[in-house]
Amino acid sequence: MNQNHQILRLFGQNKGYARTRDLLDVGLHHHYLDILVQEGVIIKIKRGLYRLASLDIADELEEVSRIVPEGVICLFSAWNYYELSDFVPPEYHIAIEKSRKVALPDYPPIRLYYWSEKYWHIGITEVTIGETRLKIYEKEKAVCDAIRFRNKIGRDVEKEVLKNYLKEKGRDIERLLHFARLLRVEEQMKTYLTVLL
Repeated sequence: MNQNHQILRLFGQNKGYARTRDLLDVGLHHHYLDILVQEGVIIKIKRGLYRLASLDIADELEEVSRIVPEGVICLFSAWNYYELSDFVPPEYHIAIEKSRKVALPDYPPIRLYYWSEKYWHIGITEVTIGETRLKIYEKEKAVCDAIRFRNKIGRDVEKEVLKNYLKEKGRDIERLLHFARLLRVEEQMKTYLTVLL
């Protein structure tokens, strides 16, 4: 069996993902991954983690919703879904209520955020991706989260999300301020709106 078939079999065994160490464990050199990335067969997610380019994202999201059934798509994953940020996160960003515990598998890559119930339940809605219904925060709530977590995500991301939202024709400033009030970032939001509008 040639190296490519062996590598692709590894991806198949791991639901479309593989790590560099998976190759090393079966005696293959990691440079074969670089070749498959250049050929467009696989995508480098982050250092040491790759996924098949042909992997169906809807299937992957369905898997995420099974792993974290009470989870809500948040932050970078929500901003990416709403096209408020160009950054494609290497893992799914999922918020859960902080008293819940979830054991995560290696694949698909998921980053959990444990939020207090007071803030976790605000603004949850559902969307359909493929045939899967997923919980996600409303767009305006997701924008407010960029302000709420600005010190963790960076000011550049915060500004990108807010500016992209304000460019939209369907923006709802009243709803944005509603969520800003609930999340205690109303003053910061009003300051940004004064400058950007």
